[in-house]
Amino acid sequence: MNITAKVTFLFLERPPHAFRYTGSSCYPRISYLKRVDTSCRLIFEEGKEYFDGETADIFIEVLDSSAHQGMYIGMPFELFVCHTKIAEGQISGLF
Repeated sequence: MNITAKVTFLFLERPPHAFRYTGSSCYPRISYLKRVDTSCRLIFEEGKEYFDGETADIFIEVLDSSAHQGMYIGMPFELFVCHTKIAEGQISGLF
């Protein structure tokens, strides 16, 4: 299941260097409807990178094919890495 979404990356406490989201190798967990928590892959346009506080239109590949049940356009969701919320978003398209 693939979706497009508008995602805002949150400001996080980090070491003194900048952190960026880039490429297609970012694998957070997506949580939505207060009951679904599954892995996904963020896919960015080639050459694009995003930093904390930025908002981006991106593709998300949901790795569990059955997890898409209940998804709808406009649905809010959250992204987590190691139980740390890194972003919030809203689905803009389902494929």
